[in-house]
Amino acid sequence: MPPPRSDGDSPASPSRLLTPEFGVLMAASVLYFGGVGILNALVPTYVVDELNGTEATAGTVMGSIAITSLLTRPIFGRIADRHGARRILLMGTLLSAVAMAILRIGPESLEVVVASRLVLGAGMSAMFTGSTLLAVTLAPPLRQGQAASLMLVSVHAGLGVGPILGLYILEQWNYDRVWAVVGVAALLSAVVVSQLGAHPGDPHAAPAPFIHRAALLPGVVTFFGVFAFNGFLTFASLYGREVGVQDIALLFTAASGTIVVVRLFAGHIPDRIGPIRAGTGALLLTFVATLVLAFWQEPAGAFAGAVLLAGGLSLQSPSFIPLAIVNVPDRERGSAMATFTGFYDIAGAVIGPLLGLIVAGVSYQAAFLFTGLMALVSLALLRVFVAPRWHHSKRLAAPAGAVT
Repeated sequence: MPPPRSDGDSPASPSRLLTPEFGVLMAASVLYFGGVGILNALVPTYVVDELNGTEATAGTVMGSIAITSLLTRPIFGRIADRHGARRILLMGTLLSAVAMAILRIGPESLEVVVASRLVLGAGMSAMFTGSTLLAVTLAPPLRQGQAASLMLVSVHAGLGVGPILGLYILEQWNYDRVWAVVGVAALLSAVVVSQLGAHPGDPHAAPAPFIHRAALLPGVVTFFGVFAFNGFLTFASLYGREVGVQDIALLFTAASGTIVVVRLFAGHIPDRIGPIRAGTGALLLTFVATLVLAFWQEPAGAFAGAVLLAGGLSLQSPSFIPLAIVNVPDRERGSAMATFTGFYDIAGAVIGPLLGLIVAGVSYQAAFLFTGLMALVSLALLRVFVAPRWHHSKRLAAPAGAVT
């Protein structure tokens, strides 16, 4: 006889995932990452159109965010382990508001944009680490992949809506008004975050490692796996204009909308079939998407590639997050999550400048093919190095009936 549907369980049921607090977390993420979506769409065009930069310059500016994100993520992980995820979520939203103040008040220069991106990097580090950690903390043990999917739904809902709002504001007013709106979104997100439970850690526990070994291999897999989507996201505005896309915002919306749909209706797949098989399928789909972008350089091809890339990314993170925290003690999960998500920062630091050089020196086609190769590297690492460790860990620790 099949078990009862968990979403219909009582609020106190240990199998319930969609609690009011989980909804508050998702609402805060939508607000915050809506602002990030605005920046993803408009910072590259601002650098090229207003500051006379090149694609390579835009890639370097966009990638600069990863420097402070990477440096601060282990610190935020330790703070979360000792004082709870809510504290770093508040820190992240307020730092992002400061980043927008720098961009809004400072003179129009590349130096000011980079300074703002560096502060924003620390804010995004805290926000993403805290929201991912709290999502899996609130989830039942066998639904952590689905919890990660739902949390990331809210992230990409914001990333999808943000560009539309940002382009509308730019058409009606100017870039300064855009930066102000992003700052207000960060402050509103802080208000929502303040409604979350504290979930305090143990301030007297021995400090967790800054770099958690359990998350290193899954992090490396993620680093190569996100090359394609992150690269496309960085240059979507400029590439869309080159191939004749009339409404650039729709490219971001198509990608984020696909992620929302896939994670809502298929977010349980990594929990159902296991993260190794789900991750394998995700990486193969990512590779196919890069071929579409490389060889179908028309508006329809850009949209098809964006949708396929988003479909692949939709199952990557929910598959790889459980790999990073399997058998990690609760008091060290903040550290493990910070280590794992730090590879997003490393990817962000490398992808923009590297692909910018490939685009400027060769072509967009060469850049997309390179990101496809990176997806195959990720797949090889997943199957050869991570899969044996995962299966061994699950045989030792998983409850009876769990998918391995």
